[in-house]
Order: sequence, then C-alpha cells, then structure tokens
Amino acid sequence: MPKTNSAKKPVRSFRLSHEGIQQLTSMATLMGRSESDVIEVALDRMYREEIRFNRVLREGNRVEDQYHVDSGGEDKNESDRNVV
Repeated sequence: MPKTNSAKKPVRSFRLSHEGIQQLTSMATLMGRSESDVIEVALDRMYREEIRFNRVLREGNRVEDQYHVDSGGEDKNESDRNVV
C-alpha cells in the first residue's frame, strides 16, 4: 500500500470508461488522495482479496497451472464423464 508519493514511480497510461473516470475522480476527492493513489489502493485491496479467497491469483504460480484437461474422453459428452 502506498505510504508516500514518489516522482520516481514509473508512469503508466490506462483507458477508462466515462463511468470509471467519474468514480475515480469522486473517490479521489472524497478520500483526499490523488487519482494514482486511489488506483493503487483499489488494486492492492483487490489483490489481497483474490489471495485471501484462493481465487485465480496465487503468488508464484502461473494461472495456466491451475487448469487441468483430462486426456482421452474427447468423444464423450460432459454428462458421461466423471467430473472431479
């Protein structure tokens, strides 16, 4: 979580919807923070939630490693398979 503003942070550019821009501006104003800080806080909270609830994100693991495809059985319907 950001503790101080730093001019040494890399610059990024993102495209947001009109609604997203309004929400970002509103939150920055209400929180008394810069728009960059709001995005950083929101990203940190989302990341921590993903880790907490064991969703797609896992530190050190690739997303592709979480999906498994059974070999064989391509000619069977989904209802005929024993789904684990």
